[in-house]
Amino acid sequence: MQVLEKTGFMAQVAELMDEYASALDMRRGDDWLTLFASTGYYAVLRRIEYVEGNNVLLVGEDMKRLRARMSSALERDRRSTVHMLGGIRGNEADMRCTAAFALWFDGLPVYAGRYEIQLCREEGQLRIAKCSVVLDNKVVEAPVYFPI
Repeated sequence: MQVLEKTGFMAQVAELMDEYASALDMRRGDDWLTLFASTGYYAVLRRIEYVEGNNVLLVGEDMKRLRARMSSALERDRRSTVHMLGGIRGNEADMRCTAAFALWFDGLPVYAGRYEIQLCREEGQLRIAKCSVVLDNKVVEAPVYFPI
C-alpha cells in the first residue's frame, strides 16, 4: 500500500487539526487557545441551524470569552475525552478546512459532526480565525462546558 505524504498547506492543516484534538484530549487549554488567531471566534451549533443559516448557537464566543470558558471548563468538567478526526480537507485559496469528528466522554460516544474552519495567517503561523463545530446530534442533552 502506498501512503501519500501531505505537503505544504495540507500538511499544515493536518498538523493544526491534530494539535486541536490532542490539546483538548490532553487538557492543554492554553495550547488549544494558541491555535486561534487573536481575533478568533468559536461557535457550536446543530447541523439544522448551520444548514438553515440562522443564528441559534449553543456556544458563540470571541477569544476573551473562550479563554474564560476554557479556564472554567478545566476546573468543572473532569471527564476524559477522545477526539477522532477524519476526512480532513483544506482549500488554500479560500483559507478554509473541514474535518469530520466523533467525540467520546469517559469512553462513551457523545458528539459527532464536522469542524468548519476559516483559517488565517498570524505571525507566520496558520491559525483558526473562526471554528464552527457543526453537530450532527439532533438533541444536545447537556450544557457544553468543555470545547468540542
